[in-house]
Amino acid sequence: MNKTVVELAEEMYPGRNYDTALPQQWVNRMADRGFDVRRNFVTLYPKDSVAYMAPITTEGIRMAAIVASSIQE
Repeated sequence: MNKTVVELAEEMYPGRNYDTALPQQWVNRMADRGFDVRRNFVTLYPKDSVAYMAPITTEGIRMAAIVASSIQE
């Protein structure tokens, strides 16, 4: 059985504030890099900080790592 985005987010970030909606501009930029981020990320709202796109699957973690590695080069 496939888990929903909400179930995955609750497992990865229990009790944290998040939104399953992702900014379309970010989704488009990631698609330009060859990544389909849908169902792999949520928008996470940390307390006293700026929201960011947070991975909720191992595939999302892989995507984030690849993008972070390419930025540092």
